[in-house]
Amino acid sequence: MMRCIVVALLCMVCGTVSVRADTPLRYNQVRLQAERSEPVSNDTMHVTLSTYGEMKDAGTLADRINGEMAWALAVAKEFENVKVSTGSYQTWPVRRDNVMKGWRAQQELMLESRDMVGLSRLSGRLQEKLQLKSMNFTVSDEKRTAVENRLITTALDAFRERAGIVGDKLQANGYRIVDINIGTAAQRPPIVYQARMAAASMEAASPVAVEGGESDIQVTISGTIELIVP
Repeated sequence: MMRCIVVALLCMVCGTVSVRADTPLRYNQVRLQAERSEPVSNDTMHVTLSTYGEMKDAGTLADRINGEMAWALAVAKEFENVKVSTGSYQTWPVRRDNVMKGWRAQQELMLESRDMVGLSRLSGRLQEKLQLKSMNFTVSDEKRTAVENRLITTALDAFRERAGIVGDKLQANGYRIVDINIGTAAQRPPIVYQARMAAASMEAASPVAVEGGESDIQVTISGTIELIVP
């Protein structure tokens, strides 16, 4: 019985060694990374406005919020190149000294367009009744994809150049790529306008002055090469 157990254990050990022997050993591997970036003019404008109010009666407050939003949506329909969507709708009680004093409510309106002049005009008109909360600019998907595709080519060339430098310095006859990864990113500028929650003035109908700025589109190539060493 003991001899059988010893034989079984020897078979298990031999099997383990066999599996490890079948696993290819990797030598002379080097991890590399190359990056290429390009500043790109932002061509899409995003604006968020909101209607806000405070009243004692919740029903009256809801009518006011709904009415102002309906007015804003009607005005926005006049601008065909602007994408319009409504955002969060919040209602909460107002308490002072643990006594119910009334209600507050707010609803957001989100606008997006490549027509920055048109959206600027629309934002100015909407401030007759709504408050401008934020504004930022981005690169459209089509434009970003075109730039990324161009940068992928130059980043791959940079990766191959670095691989060649490493191979030459280590006196290799060449190299093969073990794995490679392509990553993309867009560093966008921060929100360039932050409005105060204030009552709209007569000047609010004027177009909002805007400047789209630029975003930095970046492509990163990372991977592993195996040097062919004599």
